[in-house]
Amino acid sequence: MSRMRLGVSHQRPRDLTEDRLRLLRQLGVEALEVRIPSSESSFEAIVDIKRKVEIAGFELHEIMLSDLYSAPSFTLNRDGRDRDIETFKRFVTDLGRAGVRHTTYAWHTGGAYETGRTQTRGAETRRFELGAAARLANAYGRTYGDDELWQNYAHFIREVLPVAAEAGVRLQLHPNDPPVDHQGVARIFSSTGAFARAMEISDASPYSGILFCVGTWSEMAGPDGHGEDIEAAIRRFGAAHIFQVHLRNVSAPLPDFHETFPDDGYRDLCRIMRTLNEVGFDGMVVPDHVPDAHAELGEAFTLGYIRGLIQAVTN
Repeated sequence: MSRMRLGVSHQRPRDLTEDRLRLLRQLGVEALEVRIPSSESSFEAIVDIKRKVEIAGFELHEIMLSDLYSAPSFTLNRDGRDRDIETFKRFVTDLGRAGVRHTTYAWHTGGAYETGRTQTRGAETRRFELGAAARLANAYGRTYGDDELWQNYAHFIREVLPVAAEAGVRLQLHPNDPPVDHQGVARIFSSTGAFARAMEISDASPYSGILFCVGTWSEMAGPDGHGEDIEAAIRRFGAAHIFQVHLRNVSAPLPDFHETFPDDGYRDLCRIMRTLNEVGFDGMVVPDHVPDAHAELGEAFTLGYIRGLIQAVTN
């Protein structure tokens, strides 16, 4: 039986106040992700974050670099690639020294994250329309194709994965969000098959895995345009390669979607959680983000919903 833990992401050191941590405890949160810029990522800073989180009664699942987790320098092989990869390697080594066992990275997941805003149950939320995104100018002075992105990815893995394995730190790869090529950049992590290829490049290393973002997987068009089979993807990768889960819902797969509350999208999150339990997933489940009107209330509702799902499928 798995032991999933309710968590929160997107926390910064300045968010770790007594009031914030007390609220999270009351909401049933057990684990945290903290984000820091590389300029504030010294070993001493990592140790201080870990101490603060653990004294407050939480597990520190991961620390990630807010400015380098998906840096164009190494994803697109632009200026500063070697420097930024060395910074990432130093950071991973320090995480291992401090006893922090995960960090997230992505492969140029920036760009037109949204093309507008809309309302869901009275709360403002993100909307993405592929037609609107297609009208945007290229993000750079040239285009970047699939082959080049895959070559850059393989270079990064060759450089960083041995360091992560030696440090005992597991690298968790987040899919491209939105999961579609646009603004002149190929978004290679936009399908289940792409993640299978990534795990092959890593030789199925236990230190190379997936931050399985259910929201982004739900946005994926899938082979027939009706979405990916999320339960099949979970069974394919299993607990061996799914290290963390972002649990959120959307209205539809590409080309157009908006984010919803977890109980109000087109995906059955209860079925997804049952499948995670069946494969023995025992990591942190977080809402990622929530519709923003009265944000604390939306967060409280979403965390309570996820906690209920965890209890329903594991008891």
